[in-house]
Parts: sequence; C-alpha cells; structure tokens
Amino acid sequence: MSNRLNETTASSVEERALVFKAIGDPTRVRIIELLRAQSEEITGTEIAEHVGVSLALLCHHSSVLVEAGLVNKRKEGQTSYWTLNREALASALGSLAGTEPSDG
Repeated sequence: MSNRLNETTASSVEERALVFKAIGDPTRVRIIELLRAQSEEITGTEIAEHVGVSLALLCHHSSVLVEAGLVNKRKEGQTSYWTLNREALASALGSLAGTEPSDG
C-alpha cells in the first residue's frame, strides 16, 4: 500500500473513531435519538429539557457531537438550533458494517 492510501485510511479511521466516541455516551445517544425523531430543527433548551440535563452539560455534549460531525448547530441570538447530520451518522455506522451508502 502506498503512504498516501495509508494516510487516507488513517484519517478516515480517526474520523470514525470520533463518531464512535461521541455515541459512546448514553446522554449523547438520547440526544441523537431525539434529533432523529425530529423533522425540523429543535432548540438546545428543548433538548436539555427532554434529555434531563442542564444547559451547561448540554453544551459539553454539543461540542463532542459537533466535532464528530453528527450534529448541525446554528445560533440565532441566544438560541441554538440543532439538527442531526443523518448522512454522517449513516456513513460512519455503514462503514463499520460494510454497508456504506453509495454516492449515486
């Protein structure tokens, strides 16, 4: 294998490891499940109330989920709006299961 291929593979493995680390926490799994059930954006306050965590703790979980690419978050004033990055989740899980979605 060429060094370039090894570097690409290593990068991909590191990215997937971030996803798996992010979903390795029960609270973050609950957040992902809540977001998966939504057809529109949901506020951070609504997520914190539903999951039963403080806004400060939600902020910590948010940074892990955003860094892993699993959550899209935008701010409008003091309110943050969240959506699940379904493609990133499906890609990471599919790559491990050998069922990655095709580009077509």
